[in-house]
Amino acid sequence: MSRIRTYAGEKEFQLLANQLARANTHYHFAKTLHDNRQQLGWAKDFWEYTLTAHCSIAFLDLCRVYDYHKDGLNLINCLQSIDKNTLNQAKLEQLDFYVGACRRPRSNNSLVNSLRAWRHNIIAHYNFEVAHDRDGFDGNNPDEPEKIIHSLIEMGFTILEWCSGLQGKATIYQKFAPGKDGCEKVLNRLL
Repeated sequence: MSRIRTYAGEKEFQLLANQLARANTHYHFAKTLHDNRQQLGWAKDFWEYTLTAHCSIAFLDLCRVYDYHKDGLNLINCLQSIDKNTLNQAKLEQLDFYVGACRRPRSNNSLVNSLRAWRHNIIAHYNFEVAHDRDGFDGNNPDEPEKIIHSLIEMGFTILEWCSGLQGKATIYQKFAPGKDGCEKVLNRLL
């Protein structure tokens, strides 16, 4: 059952920012583990699985933010709920640019399209053809996962902070979830 769409507000922006912060934190953990993989060689399999898990969760959290389901809490629904009648020409053009980056089924942003290809073929569903021809998938989706994750986290925060500014808030959202430094503490103990 669909609910009546209301204008997105600070609560929805904060919920999406929390999702981005979690993705950013998992991405940070994965990068930290990757940067220290040589020193962690004594338990290589464990650390490879841990690294993969953090990357997978970062992708999953990011997929939720850039999803386009009409009943989802996602960027496109927040952007489309903005009352255009209150915007001047410059803000309307900026809104159109952000909507274009988040729209479905094709974004005007190649990284959003790559994220969705990963989501549809690997993360949420393991596509039969992709499973049998991973090189073909990688060739058709040349954006590196690290670039996708890093760039779209930044873009997501930029969009949310712009939306907050439309409501006179100018909120700067926390970029990391609590506990980000725990990874370094564990590594320092192990190394």
